[in-house]
Amino acid sequence: MNAADTYSTIIEKMDKLPVIEKNLNRVGMLQEVLRWLGSPEKKLRVIHIVGTNGKGSTGAMLANILVENGYHVGHFSTPAIVDQREVISIDNQIMSEDDFRQVYLDILTEIEAHGGYEDTLNRFEWLTLMAIVYFERYELDFVILEASFGGKKDPTNAIESPFMVIITKISSDHLGRLGQTLTEIAQEKAASIKPAAIVVNYPGQDLEVEAVLKARCEAVGAIWSNKPHPVITVLQSRPKGLFLNINDIRELYLSLTGNYQANNLSTVISAMRMLEDRGFATTPDKSALGLAHVQVKGRMEYDQERNILFDGAHNPEGFRGLISSIRSWHLPFKPVFVLGLMEDSRNQEILEEILPQAGNVITVTPDSPLGMSADKLAAEIVLNSTVDVEIADDASAAIQLARRSRESSQALIVVTGSFYTLRAILKEDEV
Repeated sequence: MNAADTYSTIIEKMDKLPVIEKNLNRVGMLQEVLRWLGSPEKKLRVIHIVGTNGKGSTGAMLANILVENGYHVGHFSTPAIVDQREVISIDNQIMSEDDFRQVYLDILTEIEAHGGYEDTLNRFEWLTLMAIVYFERYELDFVILEASFGGKKDPTNAIESPFMVIITKISSDHLGRLGQTLTEIAQEKAASIKPAAIVVNYPGQDLEVEAVLKARCEAVGAIWSNKPHPVITVLQSRPKGLFLNINDIRELYLSLTGNYQANNLSTVISAMRMLEDRGFATTPDKSALGLAHVQVKGRMEYDQERNILFDGAHNPEGFRGLISSIRSWHLPFKPVFVLGLMEDSRNQEILEEILPQAGNVITVTPDSPLGMSADKLAAEIVLNSTVDVEIADDASAAIQLARRSRESSQALIVVTGSFYTLRAILKEDEV
């Protein structure tokens, strides 16, 4: 079997693995595997990003600023939309097929030597280990490692000595999974804070969450950043991005859209200030260039040529941010939504956000066994509103239906509902 065939076989096997076991704590097992591999994580300067919403945008902005300032940066950010290699990159270049294949086989050799098998790990665990092993093989200045939904039990928590921990907005999206209250969720995520780590907190954090995070810092001897967050004013919001004032810096362009990005950017700037205090120099011009060219696949990603917005919003808070942004654009026509939701008890909240802003809706089934069927979603919309609904028989038909629906206008098409929805759409050649 040649290298290309081996790579394809590996991808096929990974696609069949469960994404993550939500209720199991296997961090100790991953740390043991890392020891078998020579403890590569101990040779990395890790910036660990943990939270509920905004991890991808925060990580992408931070990575782009650092790369533009001449630093070599590894970045691990899930989920993949089309190709598993998307989640592992160095200096914004995704991992090659050859590297992916070799790193996978190297890890598998160690696992098998200790009595394990390919399916000993789930997909997220595989990708986490692969990212760490891959990054250690290059001389990197920083590694940005984004957690999944968890904290204490998250595979990325196998990192025992992060250089910095960035906490994005923690919300109640994981009630029942990580805890029964927001405080319990915060306690789970706070477990990522380790001794001597620099901790940078999101500026709009709930007070009860912030109290938990500060208590954890004090308990383990971490360094809480007390630097004031910058004053950010959104001057103009458009689908293609934001124009901002940041303190005395005027009309800075951020190529990510959505007014809520101002808080994520504030977190990034606070993190950069802590890095600068520790001797990692940057210049305003290069940092501005990094923000002007940052892209996050599937997160408020705007295709200007086709007037289509792709966003992986999947919980009520994410949709509130999406809908708030759409309102701020003062569009001449209500958008056409291509919508696919996962089976979730909070879908009623999501529909309450979307439907008043929708010109019409095309329902699609996400690329996941847990996805709600397009027929079922359409029925729920009909029961809850008078918005016109069409059902896409498959992903390729969804965009065609949306384009046909907007023929008489220049309405924006919004593809959203989950990253599995984006995957279903973006895997098709018609898009």
